[in-house]
Amino acid sequence: MYRRTASVLVALLPFCLVYGAAQEKLLPSRPDGNRVNILVVLMDDLGWRDLGCYGGRFIDTPAADRLAGQGMRFTDAYAAAPVCSPTRASLLTGQYPGRIGMYEVTQLRDRPYARLISPPLARELPESLETVAEILNRRGYVCGSVGKWHVGRTPVEEGFVPVAARLDDPELAALAARSPQKQIGRITAQALHFLRTPRDRPFLLFVNHHAVHAPLEARPELIEKYQAKATRTGVTAIHPAYAAMTEMGDQSLARVLAELDRLDLADKTVVIFASDNGGLIEDPHLKPPVPLATSNLPLRSHKGDLYEGGIRVPLLVRWPGKVAPGSICRVPVTSPDLFATILDLAGAAAPAGQSADGVSLLPLLHGTGGLQRDCLFWHFPTSMWSRWPGGAIRKGDFKLIEFYEDNRVELYDLANDLGETRDLAARRPDLANDLRRELQRWRQSIGARMPAPNPAFDPARAHLLPDPPMIPAYPTRKRLP
Repeated sequence: MYRRTASVLVALLPFCLVYGAAQEKLLPSRPDGNRVNILVVLMDDLGWRDLGCYGGRFIDTPAADRLAGQGMRFTDAYAAAPVCSPTRASLLTGQYPGRIGMYEVTQLRDRPYARLISPPLARELPESLETVAEILNRRGYVCGSVGKWHVGRTPVEEGFVPVAARLDDPELAALAARSPQKQIGRITAQALHFLRTPRDRPFLLFVNHHAVHAPLEARPELIEKYQAKATRTGVTAIHPAYAAMTEMGDQSLARVLAELDRLDLADKTVVIFASDNGGLIEDPHLKPPVPLATSNLPLRSHKGDLYEGGIRVPLLVRWPGKVAPGSICRVPVTSPDLFATILDLAGAAAPAGQSADGVSLLPLLHGTGGLQRDCLFWHFPTSMWSRWPGGAIRKGDFKLIEFYEDNRVELYDLANDLGETRDLAARRPDLANDLRRELQRWRQSIGARMPAPNPAFDPARAHLLPDPPMIPAYPTRKRLP
């Protein structure tokens, strides 16, 4: 694979301006032919039920709800993993995290006395894989990524152009200053700057928010709003600061969508809105501790687990003139499918020899057919942080979870038990065994690595975290041309 060295750009990234004064008279990005612009807004830890369009009644999310009314809402969309880095890697490469080897947050360490030792963890995307940006570059797209990254190296080294908001622009500076929490204002300003940059080529833009990840931060007036609302409604399962931060993320979405309208780009742009994993209920290991953040009910559990609360996520897609407004899709889909869909939208294809685990969602978006796929899979072999290692398979309405530490399985009928409260493994042993064998065959087919017994295992200390829990940030490496 031939990739251009980006070391100079990386060094100058904080100072780079992609808004050339000499280009001011050019129009914003205009797709040519059948190539549309593509905007991906990815939230961090946003729960399946946090949005009004998914049944949430406490947090105000008018922009996301309006987007759902203008496009398609997926009821059974899944993250490829219950944590951020592997899901983001799968979206960028179209592969399951188990195939890539990036199955956990890239900087976490193993718990030293856990029963199992996690397999080697890829802490950056493999050199052998081309990202969605590198592929679309060959189709004439300008690809940008702002906000959270968390998959090693830098966006510039993975095919994206450098993006730096012109904070000398009073409007963008004011936007960044108004919402500094989780860099929501700065990320929004960078997205607007990218959209306003004159060019005569179609674009792919990732807007990657740090919100609504803990620690909980939001504008004081919004926190006060939800404190008052909690008192008035009696809602105690959603933290007021979490609700406020979610609304701030929705306001960012509204501002970016309004910019598409202002630039006359809305009808020429496919908008994809999603989360990288399920919502966080509680995590005592974070500093400061988070006793609660949100509620995923009726889903079970939360971020870091293979139950539905950890992996089922909101997914909205708007494509004016192509996707029926207010449509609902109940077909199970997953993060690698977004990679395949983006390539399909751009008229591109993954390079020969690069395995593809996702399938294009265009038949669902067009309403012309289903997907040629029977199962979705998860491989989460980690003893890091406070996770439990396991794998999962969903086939039809049935979902099996395999627990690697004690070799047991649980089986659920999601059509009749969305909350995964009734384990059917003992009552349906034939089905459980069939699904387990299918899950094991899949792991073998992708070369997924399994955890190993830990010689230092100590039941009394197995819960202890490493000190420090995270490795130092990895250095940026140069790539050969």
